[in-house]
Amino acid sequence: MRRLVGVAGLGYVAGVSIENMEVLESPTLASPVADVRALYEDEALATVTTVAGAVALIFYLVFAVALVRLVQGRGRRRDPWSVVALVGGIGGPLLAAAGLVASAVLILDGGLSDDEVGDLFDFYLRVRIVSGLFVAMFLGGVGLAALRSRVLPAWLGWYACALAIPMVVVPFAALGEDRSLAIAVGIAFALQTLWIFLTSLWLTLADDVRPVTFVRRSAFLLLVLAAGLIGIALVAVPGATGEFFSWDLGPEPLAAFAGGVYVGSAVAYAAALPRGEREVRGLVLGAVVLSVSVFVITLVHLDQFDFDRLQAWAWVVLFGGFSVATAGIFVVGPTESPNQPAEPLVPAARLLLAVVGIVLGALAVALWRDPVRLAGASPFELPPLGGRFAGSWVALVAVLAGWAAVRNRADEARLSALALLALSAGALVAALRTLPDLDPATGYIVVLVLLVATGGVALGLTPSRRGLER
Repeated sequence: MRRLVGVAGLGYVAGVSIENMEVLESPTLASPVADVRALYEDEALATVTTVAGAVALIFYLVFAVALVRLVQGRGRRRDPWSVVALVGGIGGPLLAAAGLVASAVLILDGGLSDDEVGDLFDFYLRVRIVSGLFVAMFLGGVGLAALRSRVLPAWLGWYACALAIPMVVVPFAALGEDRSLAIAVGIAFALQTLWIFLTSLWLTLADDVRPVTFVRRSAFLLLVLAAGLIGIALVAVPGATGEFFSWDLGPEPLAAFAGGVYVGSAVAYAAALPRGEREVRGLVLGAVVLSVSVFVITLVHLDQFDFDRLQAWAWVVLFGGFSVATAGIFVVGPTESPNQPAEPLVPAARLLLAVVGIVLGALAVALWRDPVRLAGASPFELPPLGGRFAGSWVALVAVLAGWAAVRNRADEARLSALALLALSAGALVAALRTLPDLDPATGYIVVLVLLVATGGVALGLTPSRRGLER
């Protein structure tokens, strides 16, 4: 039941994040009909966000019902607060679903008049606002029930109870046409999403582990979800980054490359989630280098970001927070495990990883310094921001390979070899996806194939933990 609640909650967070990509630019109750029509002009984007909203509501319903059952427990006397939570947990998504139906009608727009468009959009917004009353019932009820049953940590229970108070008041105030009140509604729902996210992380990952392990697993899981979803979108539609990415990343082969390494990193860090702290130490250091370098690059190129869009703010907050979190994990995390003897790497594997680390490290530094100068040797254009961003991903692979070679421990090197294989394979898929736009393509494809082969060989030469135990 804990895992079901956790997975459903994370699914809700992912879905609602996609649904609200354009929330900062969305019309309000006071906006003219022309703004509403402009919002739905891009039918593809509106369809994606509406479908994501529908999926998020399904996840929310599962999360709410399963969490109520979890805090109620078997064999215990029914807590009346859990009944309140159940009514709120079911009523909220059902009411919000009615609003999504109105949004779907606006997407189809079979010649609707201005009055009909205005009425439908007002209905869509108002039912979302009023659903906050049911959210308040769910938060207050489940918070009090959790405090009684002690299924959740006390701070999560009190957080839910405290948030229930403004969730009762804000919807009534926001039914007016004041934009500041609409912003207040958005903040209240964002805090609810944060509570669901934290609760889901705790139920999924905090199973008799040390605090540093919980924080590390949470950071890795966030990276897996964010990198996986964004990476798939970048590979699928590299020409549409202006619609869903944090900035207009181009050209298309560079956007696809970013998507490929995003997906590859999601695979590698997902594999590292259940591993011990010493085994994943190289991946933590890689995450430090990636997040810090991307954050610094972002600050240098702030003019490229449109802060009227939620994605830009999320980008800065995510990489800023990741920089602090991963650095802290690396500093305070355990470095040795006395119960696990050190098994050295096969010399060939160590040499391969060392060479990859040195070569890619030099390439990353060159990209950070001046990517435009490398454009002549690149199969696609390397603009300053995009080229330096690519350098951060190259640096991630270089750090992982170099760390494994320096440490010379088979248990630590296996994840580095897997990451080299996964990120290179992701970049290769991205290159094949945008093959007509590569000039020249042959050398670039050959290099990526060699990196994939190197990662595969290094992984094959690095025994698994079970093999080491034998």
